[in-house]
Amino acid sequence: MLCGEYAVTIGVEALAVPTDVGQWMHVWEFDSPAGGDRLIWEAKEKDGSTWLNDSFALPLVMDQDQSEVREERKLLLSLLSMADASIWRPGKSYRIETQLEFERSSGLGSSSTLIANFSRFAGLDPQKVQQAILGGSGYDVAVAELGKGLVFWKSQDMAHWGPWELSSTLTQNWKVVFLGEKQNSRDALNNVKLRLQEVQQDDFLFHQLQQVCAAVKMANQVPMLEAGLEMWQAILSMSLGLQTPYQHFGFQPVKGGLCKWLGAWGGDMLLVNGAFEEAHRPALEKYKLVAWNQIVATSKGKNGSY
Repeated sequence: MLCGEYAVTIGVEALAVPTDVGQWMHVWEFDSPAGGDRLIWEAKEKDGSTWLNDSFALPLVMDQDQSEVREERKLLLSLLSMADASIWRPGKSYRIETQLEFERSSGLGSSSTLIANFSRFAGLDPQKVQQAILGGSGYDVAVAELGKGLVFWKSQDMAHWGPWELSSTLTQNWKVVFLGEKQNSRDALNNVKLRLQEVQQDDFLFHQLQQVCAAVKMANQVPMLEAGLEMWQAILSMSLGLQTPYQHFGFQPVKGGLCKWLGAWGGDMLLVNGAFEEAHRPALEKYKLVAWNQIVATSKGKNGSY
């Protein structure tokens, strides 16, 4: 999400783009062994190593004592339980294998791409699955499903989205800084939920956020775009009592510079431009930097239309 973080949950528009890297999911069906029908789930890292390997009896039975269940297993059980039981045929067992195309610690969307993939396989509404399992706005699942840039908003708890494109000529000097400190987006949102409700009741602040996001959406020049992003971050920081990356890292502002959180504030990623990178090169050397235009997808999406 380039603009709209947190405030998207109270009705402000958000602007988001997909990345070229995502997550694969493969499903195999085979005759069950003597022990009965089972579902085996293996999740792999980018390098092919297994980070999760679990097994479930079919028909699916929820674990009795949830307090002893690992968080990863709870998520898979919740996901599997939403599928119609008829997709698992009697006498058959299944193997589901997922593999990331990005580092799991990067914050690029391991959960949202998982939900999008499984929903497609099971014939589910991914927005309903997202809300039932993880909550949040659901913008990331929409991006994963659509595969191209969008403007996303919530109205009466319903998700809506429409077309939005960000020209690569405006972002050719941008870099994404991977901080290696993946944040829990649900926890981050819960921490500011009360303040968000106050913002929603404050007509002036709410209107400010709407106007700044609208300016970013319409920007067709680099200075307008980057100034809009800095203004969005400053207003949101003030409204929610959150630190900007300048405050968090002790960075000094740079004339013509851009340094903005991407993902949950306090971790995940930073967006910087060339002016900021040049001025703070020593401090950024310990992190992985990737050109924005190298990682952001520019394809038309899976079906070519919104």
